[in-house]
Amino acid sequence: MNWNRAFTDLLRNGRPACWGNWTLSPKLKPGAVGIITPDTGDFTLVKEETPGITVATRDVPNQWKLSSNNVHRNESNVKLDGSGTDPDTGTKVEAGVEVKWEFSSVGSIASEFGIACESYIGDLTVLTKPETLKWLAEQAQSVSMGSGGNIAQGFGVVTSAIYAHSGLNVGSQDNGSSFSVTGSASAIHDMLGGANGNGSFLSVNQSKSVDQHMWPFQAEKLAAGPIPVAYTVASFDGNLLIPNWITRLGAFEIFFNNRPGCTYVTHIQLGYDTPQGRRNDEFSLTGGVSKTVGNIPLNATNIQVNVRFQGVMNSDNYSFNWPSPLGQWLTGRREIEMTGVWPGQTHAQER
Repeated sequence: MNWNRAFTDLLRNGRPACWGNWTLSPKLKPGAVGIITPDTGDFTLVKEETPGITVATRDVPNQWKLSSNNVHRNESNVKLDGSGTDPDTGTKVEAGVEVKWEFSSVGSIASEFGIACESYIGDLTVLTKPETLKWLAEQAQSVSMGSGGNIAQGFGVVTSAIYAHSGLNVGSQDNGSSFSVTGSASAIHDMLGGANGNGSFLSVNQSKSVDQHMWPFQAEKLAAGPIPVAYTVASFDGNLLIPNWITRLGAFEIFFNNRPGCTYVTHIQLGYDTPQGRRNDEFSLTGGVSKTVGNIPLNATNIQVNVRFQGVMNSDNYSFNWPSPLGQWLTGRREIEMTGVWPGQTHAQER
């Protein structure tokens, strides 16, 4: 089981450009340079910092709570023996709470944190400056991820990171496993969703096998500082910057999906800019026939699509435009779905 891959997949339901940091590695900070393995999301650090960048911060919602569908969370009051100390207040804890996660199946995930902020590179165009690009190409070549001034996809720069004051990642390695944390009510609530960095716990308990990563990782301790829980990466194709890189891209493609039952003839016009000039293509699709247009180069910009449903008296027209697909199309693919039964209403929409 690759936990970082599963965590990343769960995370992308709401944050499609992010990679997960399942093990809470502190090295994943904005400006860090390394190799990202797309199948797993594992990050191999090459250099801790990129020269010339400026890192800014912004506030984000402070509560982070993700889980698989088959995870049950329960919170209950518990009586403690007074032997544990709340590190924030210094008082002995006799009454507290237990938060417990029950996992019905292998591979289930629970992730809860109190978020501190998001840090990010303020201006990504710095990465395309000749001196920065030259330095990055040298680092890529040193680890066999580039040559001749070109950089291979998968080598890149961490462009942003979401930092947490405290929290945990837990994954089930057995059917019917469970994991729980116990402590004072204020400390546990701060650990799993607080904004002040005072989260802590007194003890943990588990049944069967789980994979868990906690911050702070020691009982009766406050975290030393925020830790990254998720991050974004910019990579390159040669010297072409891919601002939000989540997978290897060969070329852009558009799937013109004439849904079954569509009876209209549609006329498609496709155009886009390249460094060599504007390219245009036109074709028609009869009812129910679909087509994929591939091999649109990664340096294409201002992609424009016009879809015309052919009528007798009037035709319906729909337009789509993507000024910067390399920054907008995370997977390199778009689908335009077309429906309509002649002579009734037509629809064309991006999926």
